[in-house]
Amino acid sequence: MRNEIDLLAAVTVLGVLEQAYFTLQVIYARRKYKISPPETTGHPEFERIFRAQVNCSEYFPIFISLLWVAGIFFHQGVAAACGMLYLYTRFRYFQGYALAAQGR
Repeated sequence: MRNEIDLLAAVTVLGVLEQAYFTLQVIYARRKYKISPPETTGHPEFERIFRAQVNCSEYFPIFISLLWVAGIFFHQGVAAACGMLYLYTRFRYFQGYALAAQGR
């Protein structure tokens, strides 16, 4: 059974680590711009980083659900490859969203 889900588990762990990275970026931005929780407004750079993290977090449960359903009922390898592609595009999205509009 384990060999049937090992790729899905690996992609899931990478996804969780990516979410942790996004959260850490928000924490660093809070410290840099002196914005205490629960405030979500302040310096424009903080707001972009915060919004990018929230956008990524909103879709994470959907991603995990679809990853596992596709991997179990269809093909683990294809689902894991699509999952890796999704994680890469989310990472690039986060980087792009966090930049100033002039830098995009």
